[in-house]
Amino acid sequence: MIPKTARPTLKIHTDALKDRGHLVGWREWVSLPDFGVWQVKAKVDTGARTSSLHATHIKMISRDGRQFVKFNLPHYRGDGHGRVACEAPLADIREIRSSNGEVENRYVISTHIGVGAHRLKVEMTLANRTLMGFPMLLGRTALRAGKFLVQPGKSYLAGKPEPVYIADQPGTE
Repeated sequence: MIPKTARPTLKIHTDALKDRGHLVGWREWVSLPDFGVWQVKAKVDTGARTSSLHATHIKMISRDGRQFVKFNLPHYRGDGHGRVACEAPLADIREIRSSNGEVENRYVISTHIGVGAHRLKVEMTLANRTLMGFPMLLGRTALRAGKFLVQPGKSYLAGKPEPVYIADQPGTE
């Protein structure tokens, strides 16, 4: 039998994850540095495989034989007013079952996000989330990539991401 003192308690393990910034609450601030967006409220959703972002005027375009997605992120400009016009390479088109049970095809992009001090490259679907409570869902694939532990009774444990451009980060993709 292993003595109890030999095993770290859940509190010790959780505190260690929090100290390293790997603990998130049920909602967090997320940055989208590829688009110059530094604060988006995101709901942490372990039931969603892929993260999702509120976007409008979504359309696919072709340029130089490659497919891209053009879209607007409303109300995210640095001063908090106005939309941000964005463009990203198309990663995929997937059938996604929405929260109301309907299946729809959504464009998928691959982009960097910031959660606290962590920078990750994740796949994200683009959808009109006007009627949803949060403009972004942080899905379990992103949570796994960041090795995050979710504490569902807490909020904003990771803190606000700092406005750092991905190009300024050594070793990022």
